[in-house]
Amino acid sequence: MRSPESQDRSQSETIATEPPLKRKDRLVSIDALRGLAMFLILAIDIGGAPVFSTFTKLWGDPFAQAASQQFSYGFCEGLRLCLIAMPMFLFIVGLVIPISLRNKQPQKGKKGLYLHIVKRSLLLFLLGLIAGGHLLQFRFANMPLYNNVLEYISIGYLVCAVMVLNTSVRFQVIVTAALLLAYWALFIFVPVPGWQGGPFSREMNLAIHIDNLVLGPFHRQGSWQVLATISFIANMLLGVLTGHVILGGRNGTDTVKRLLLCGAALVAAGSVWSPFFPVIRSLWTSSYVLVTCGLATLLLAAFYLVIDVWGHAKWALFFVVLGANSIAVYMMAHLFDFRLIGNVFVGGLCRFLAPGVQDFVQAVTAMTVIWLIMYWMYRKKTFIKI
Repeated sequence: MRSPESQDRSQSETIATEPPLKRKDRLVSIDALRGLAMFLILAIDIGGAPVFSTFTKLWGDPFAQAASQQFSYGFCEGLRLCLIAMPMFLFIVGLVIPISLRNKQPQKGKKGLYLHIVKRSLLLFLLGLIAGGHLLQFRFANMPLYNNVLEYISIGYLVCAVMVLNTSVRFQVIVTAALLLAYWALFIFVPVPGWQGGPFSREMNLAIHIDNLVLGPFHRQGSWQVLATISFIANMLLGVLTGHVILGGRNGTDTVKRLLLCGAALVAAGSVWSPFFPVIRSLWTSSYVLVTCGLATLLLAAFYLVIDVWGHAKWALFFVVLGANSIAVYMMAHLFDFRLIGNVFVGGLCRFLAPGVQDFVQAVTAMTVIWLIMYWMYRKKTFIKI
């Protein structure tokens, strides 16, 4: 079997008949997995393309009400479909760090890499302020400062990239475990002043308390992200460690076996921990990180096997198109309501449809518009890099 590097070069030429892009710095399966995460994010609640929720309404209220929980980000214990995409996105950002830095270091040198890392972190944070804090509205009195995934990624990327450049894989494993354990210990052993309820309550907990202290008026009520930065970094470090697994595989089959083993171990560890530290997305608990990163690793194993080992890549074009320009997709979806653009084409038709069908047609059309824009960029080999 060929090494991951040689597979990367050869399989990149078979990703699609149009165009055969050369992707020297990443495996095509990673683009496909990133595209799947972005599709889930879009299809749940941004860009005017809520395909999933509108689809459930086609089958009547009882089914829609039962299925709607899968697309709600509300405070809950356990997993829902909508709760998998964001940690998968962070995981993938971490995943490509060791691969990307290895390719860039001969070109930029260490000093150049540090400048690149800092610049990229600052740009990501700025984009997060635009997407989540609505910076362009220029309402600074109570603008949310830290409530968007790009802001979490900016901090996590800075920490993880510096660690990859300066520390061993063993040290990175120790830090990841320490962060996950420390995050649990803070909830268990640090009391919230004046609060007599449980440590994981939706009304008040340590994470909410720290957001109130640190961010003051510059956050949304009930936000919890400042303390969760510990867990965001661990989330991305698990991606980094998975990147090392890919780079260290002897061949394609060996890499798949390692990914399957790691994914299963992460899911098992998170499940065993969950009775003591529940799987809660709205606190980004350590068990939540382990389970979702484990699922992401299992999906990566499947994508890597089918796309990069077996060479069956054409089916993944839909996801690759979104994954190759994920930052552009994400920002566009936050800045524009593509339902309005889609209505240029289906607005007249929708007047003759039942309300539920109308919503679904509009959502699918909005998703189609987004994808076609990304496909045009893909065809033109236009990739927004930060």
